[in-house]
Parts: sequence; C-alpha cells; structure tokens
Amino acid sequence: MSLQHQQNLLAKLYTDAEFRRAFLSEPEKIGAENDLDEAEIREIAAIMPEELNLFANSLFWKRLREVEKFLPVTHKVLGADFTKNFREFSQTFNPQTVKKHFEDALEFCRFLRAQEVSDLAKSAAKFEESKLEFFGFEKRLVVCRLDYDVRMEIPKKKIAVWLRIGKRIKHFYI
Repeated sequence: MSLQHQQNLLAKLYTDAEFRRAFLSEPEKIGAENDLDEAEIREIAAIMPEELNLFANSLFWKRLREVEKFLPVTHKVLGADFTKNFREFSQTFNPQTVKKHFEDALEFCRFLRAQEVSDLAKSAAKFEESKLEFFGFEKRLVVCRLDYDVRMEIPKKKIAVWLRIGKRIKHFYI
C-alpha cells in the first residue's frame, strides 16, 4: 500500500468514529476492504483502542478550536450547538488541501447552511463563508445578501460587500 493511501486510511480512522468502531471490532475485515495487507492490519490493530480514541478526540478538539477562530460570529450565534454541529460535520468531511483549517471552516459554513439551524445562524454562516472566500481566494469583490443583521442579531435584510482595490480593502455593510 502506498504511503498516501496509508495516511488517508489513518486520517479516516482518526476522524470517522463509525469507521474507527468498525475497524476496532473487525480489524481483518475492515483492513482487507481497505487494501491493507496482514502486516499493516496487525500494526494498526496493535494500537490500543484507548490511545486511538484519545488521539482521535484530541484531533477533533484541535480542529474545532481552529475553526472557531475563523468563525467567531457563527460560534457566538450557535453557542453550544456549534460544537454539536461541528462534531456531526467532522464525521463526514476530511480536509484535503494544505490550508486544512481554512478548508474546514469554509466547508463547515456550507454544511451549516444546509442544516436545521436558526435563520440567524444560517445568515452568520453565509456572512463568514463570504468573508473567507474574499480573503482566502483573494477575490476582488464579494457580495453577500443576508436575511439577518448578524452584527445586531435581528431579522433585517442586509448586504455585506468586500471590495479589493489594489492593496486596499473596503468592507461595507448596507
């Protein structure tokens, strides 16, 4: 098995709780289904379940803390539900680029907008997704229509605009 394939499998093992449970209960079967040879299965299965779960949990909390830094408005609006939603999201998404925390934050915004969360939370996620796209992809112009004034947390139609002119950046909230 290639090193890249091994790394991807370990990443899935650490980030996907259901896959981890399946592997720990039937390492030979799950290992074979994922193209591991017997030696690789034994090597991974030799990791104590407690160590595996501890490491997986520490990765989750690291990812969460980094995403919270990118999404302060959404984090404030969702409160404790931020962690609950991020746990659900993290089970299904594994960033692939070198900007893993940025990619996590951007995809989490998209995930939230498709979930059963408040309209205010959806507006906050849309606002921060637009901001991330502007700065992360160095766009010249991003316009975002919102159903909520996310600064005041009230239902009021707003438009957020980010504009880049040369090296100058302007942000308007209309």
